[in-house]
Amino acid sequence: MANPHRWDQRDLIELLMLECGVQRSFLSTVNDTNVNGRVYGGQLLGQALWAAAQTAPGRSPCVLQATFLQGARPDDAIEYSVESLQDGRRFSSRHVYGVQGTGLVLSANASFQLAQRDPGNPHRLQRQWPAPEQLPTLNELAARYPLRSEAVQLRFNGRPLLDVRPIHPEGYFDHPAEHREIAYWVRLEQALPREGCLHHAALAYLSDCWLNGSLAPPLGLLELWQHHYVSNLNHTLWFHSLEPDANDWLLFVNDAVRSLSGRGLATSHIYQRDGRLVASMAQDMLISPRDA
Repeated sequence: MANPHRWDQRDLIELLMLECGVQRSFLSTVNDTNVNGRVYGGQLLGQALWAAAQTAPGRSPCVLQATFLQGARPDDAIEYSVESLQDGRRFSSRHVYGVQGTGLVLSANASFQLAQRDPGNPHRLQRQWPAPEQLPTLNELAARYPLRSEAVQLRFNGRPLLDVRPIHPEGYFDHPAEHREIAYWVRLEQALPREGCLHHAALAYLSDCWLNGSLAPPLGLLELWQHHYVSNLNHTLWFHSLEPDANDWLLFVNDAVRSLSGRGLATSHIYQRDGRLVASMAQDMLISPRDA
């Protein structure tokens, strides 16, 4: 496989677009690195969905179910192999394998649906949240909490592509989160064109960008990133819109519960700025001490 280069965090199209190989295989030649020194999970989600979509033309993504099997190395290329499971009147199903060398890093199922003449009226946001313009940026929060901003500096200062505005940020910076439900706005700084399912793939990339603070250990997020290993084990994303708009602000309303042995389950509903529900997701997380 070709040796990829590190992504500069500025052009999401460069990251999501894959080189076409033979027999429904697609190659990633750029990689986005996370805080653990591995490939960021959102990259794997977005690229897997994009690869599968190239084999289901004319149909819109409706669900992506992914299992992360081992950490992907940022200095090695990733090959996505797409297997056809179903091509029916209404649905197409694909299985995607993400491979580095001889190791399997991702196994995912993706389903695509033929749009109906009347797609229906999706669920809408039932309560009011502060608008993103009313909330401080991450850089402003880092200046406001200089002694507790290292975690955000580490994770996001190298991501100029994303603008994240947490609601009630004191649960991240001032004290451990007191409530399970959190909300945050996310926006891409770079506008994307309307091309295939590019905005669905961008939404998959964004869906792994923030952590519910209630899953953090009692000391807070700084200690979490310094002394704990955080990993997304399983990730499912349901799409409720044929044309989500990743160029505008997206509101994530997230609820999380702790489970056993360091695991936690976080579920989110994702809304467009106009209150329309465009996606839902569930994440099976592992938060484990690094010396365990």
